[in-house]
Amino acid sequence: MNIANPDAELHLLQISDCHLYADPKGTLLGLNTLDSLQQVLHEACNAAAPDFVVISGDLVHDGTRAGYNNLAHALKRAGCPCAAIPGNHDHALTLQDTLGKKGIRTGGHVDIGNWRLVLLNSQVPGQEHGHLSQHELDILDRALEDTNSHILLFLHHQPVPIGSRWLDNIGLDNGDALLSRVRDDLRVKGICWGHVHQSWEGQLGHIRLMATPSTCIQFAPGQPGFGLDTAPPGWRDIILGASGEITSKTHHLTKMPQGLIADSAGYC
Repeated sequence: MNIANPDAELHLLQISDCHLYADPKGTLLGLNTLDSLQQVLHEACNAAAPDFVVISGDLVHDGTRAGYNNLAHALKRAGCPCAAIPGNHDHALTLQDTLGKKGIRTGGHVDIGNWRLVLLNSQVPGQEHGHLSQHELDILDRALEDTNSHILLFLHHQPVPIGSRWLDNIGLDNGDALLSRVRDDLRVKGICWGHVHQSWEGQLGHIRLMATPSTCIQFAPGQPGFGLDTAPPGWRDIILGASGEITSKTHHLTKMPQGLIADSAGYC
């Protein structure tokens, strides 16, 4: 896919960690995750119509085809092309088959305007932590080989510590394999991820590092163990300039949807 005008400013909407279910009434820690996703999409798309949407993992909590169909239906609200990558809670083959048939990109790379978006699968089946297999690293290498475009990477697991011990223990276990490939590549402008259910930003030389909040529950930052934050469901807007500049900000709904069990000790 290409957006025709390479000089156009591009608006990406990144959403993450939707945790949908086959049952549209399914809840995570008391919160209806489909309802919260729909509220996020309504607010985000009303504020500024996106050119492209990326969903960065944990799309579905129960791994069901019906859950992915619920996501595809909700994404129609965005009215633009979409891409999705798996997280630790996803069933990757079901995700790829179901969403691929709906025209949603599920891996590889996408060229839009003067940018290339690289979509990496960091899932380790049956595990919470992430790992980029040699196959995924090869996908990255090929995406870096044949373009002069600016590059933005997406994966589910954080490749660097974010200062929360329990989350850093289940981050990307071979982050150096990713970072060593891109840290000196001036075309690579940013790396975006989900998984941590909170907004976080950092810098690796010239590369901007960005974590995106969940469309349902948020994790409290800086904690040694599991803890929930009171922030409502959220999303990240990313504006890509034709000259390689990134302007980005996270947003949240104005209030928490009803039902959240705020004193939970965890979830599975």
